[in-house]
Formats: sequence, C-alpha cells, structure tokens
Amino acid sequence: MFTLVKNDDLCYYKIDSFENSGIVRHGFTTKYGGVSKGCFESMNLRINSDDSIENVRCNYEIIAKELGMDVKRLVLSKQVHKTDIVDVTSLDAGNGLWYDNKFESADALVTNEKNLPLVTFFADCVPVFLLDTKKEVLALAHSGWRGTVGKIAALTVRHMCDKYGSCAEDILAGIGPSIRQCCFEVGEEVAEHFSKEFVDRCKAKPHIDLQGAIAAQLEAVGVKRENITDSGICTCCRSDEFYSHRVMGNQRGTMAALAMLI
Repeated sequence: MFTLVKNDDLCYYKIDSFENSGIVRHGFTTKYGGVSKGCFESMNLRINSDDSIENVRCNYEIIAKELGMDVKRLVLSKQVHKTDIVDVTSLDAGNGLWYDNKFESADALVTNEKNLPLVTFFADCVPVFLLDTKKEVLALAHSGWRGTVGKIAALTVRHMCDKYGSCAEDILAGIGPSIRQCCFEVGEEVAEHFSKEFVDRCKAKPHIDLQGAIAAQLEAVGVKRENITDSGICTCCRSDEFYSHRVMGNQRGTMAALAMLI
C-alpha cells in the first residue's frame, strides 16, 4: 500500500514494498509542507511557472532533506507526453534544477547508480515507480493518457531488462496518486484509443481507467500482479491534498515522485 508520512506540515506518501526493500529512498509529495504562496501553496515543485525559482528550490531542499537526498544531485525529467526513456548517470546530477534541463524528451528516467535521485512531475497524470530488487535498477515514469496508450510503463520495464539485465518478475511497481476513472471524463477521440475494459460508458461521456490499463500493461511484460501496488488515490477527488489540473487548470503547483537507490 501507499502510506502517508507526516512531519509537521510536510506530508508525502511512501510505497510499503519499496520501503521494505531496503535499497531505495523515495516519496510522492502532496501540496503540503513547502513555502510557496497563492495558487502554488505550498509544496510546489513545478519549474518554469509563475512561482519564484527561489521558492521552488527551497521546496526541493525541504523534501530532499526529508528523504535523505542531496538536493544538488536531483535529476529532473523533461516530460512532453511521449514515451522516450532516458538513462541517467552521475553526469546528469543537478539537471533541470541547478542548470538548464538538457533532456529534449524524457517521460521516464532509469538508473542503476546509487545516491542519484530521480524526479518526475504530476498534477493528475499517473506516476509509475519501478524497482528491480535483484539487479538494483530504479525507474520513474510519467504516464498521462498519451503515455498510457503508448505503454510507457511497459516499455520502461523492457528497457530495464534489455539495458540493465533486469528480470520482470523481480520488479516492484507502484502506481501513484492520479486522476482515476471516477473523474477522468474524456471525449470519444481519447476513449477510442483504449480497450473497452478500461472505458466506462455508463455516464454521459466515457471515463477512462488509466491505472487499470497500466497494471495490465505491466503484467503483460512479466511484472507479477502481487508486485504491483496501486495507491487507489484520486488527485481530482482529493484536490484539497493534491494539485489537480482537472480542477485547477494551469494556475497550480505540481507534485513530484522522487526516488534514489542507496
């Protein structure tokens, strides 16, 4: 399961199976515990917004310290709703936060290096955490509806196997807080891309089960069902706790998934 951790005002989630592995530090943030104000209140981790970079960097310092990560080594993704996977090394430390993001397209990050924290961003899209407990390979993927149609989570598992020698049955997966079928109303132009088992047509417009589709894709490439943890949390329903693009539009902050091998 995903467990809520509270430290004064700071609130974030951890995945029990990842925590129990003993080889990773990780978390998924909420809106709480930072210094940002107004529509960005308070743990905004969104770069290139109207929030000040000083506030955003301060927020990163807060969560990095909490998770035992070196804020100067954080590696930020470059999410463009594609399925490009980037292998991250220590040469990328600080990317996107302390110097300009050098990735052209990176909706998934993978590394086997320790003490190198990966960061991906969310405000309704689906965060996917992947951890090979045997080969000690870590990945984070950003799976919006386009990424889900493109099977980015499954592609990332295959990349871990092909590039790093991982075995899918050794991989733990976490599907984090994100907009769920109850709230993810779409038009037919989106619904037509999904298998009917993941489309609810009982309402006026189709509603998509992104999490179910992602879990099925992971199983199809060999990840064990018992190794997949779904948070069950809808960011749209719980926009008091999370930034939600569906609720707030662009005037909002962004949560982050952070993870690092130790």
